[in-house]
Amino acid sequence: MNYEEMNYKEYAKYLKENPPFNDNKWDKEILYEYLVYSCIITTKAYINEYFSKYTNDENLLKLLFDFLLDDDYDGSDCQMSAAYYISRMDKTLLEKYRDLLSEAGKNPVDARNPLKYME
Repeated sequence: MNYEEMNYKEYAKYLKENPPFNDNKWDKEILYEYLVYSCIITTKAYINEYFSKYTNDENLLKLLFDFLLDDDYDGSDCQMSAAYYISRMDKTLLEKYRDLLSEAGKNPVDARNPLKYME
């Protein structure tokens, strides 16, 4: 499938048919796409609802921190979305990752700082 030729409606359908969590594991490449497309109006509601089911998932939280803190993704919308979804994770779970949350909270870019979404 040529993703460059897909319109947002087709891509929304593709995302629904290809979730990032299958067989009790996260697919990092598909998760990346979900994070990027959570910034698009036609896919945002679906993706928000999707992630709301996994607010207690420690493996998801680890992957979100990976995206957020990895310089290879610097400037990608996935970092902004990762920060947002980190802020929506269960607070008890976040306590276990206080050091990473503190590190992420030092980001001067508000959109990439999960603490800014918690305020």
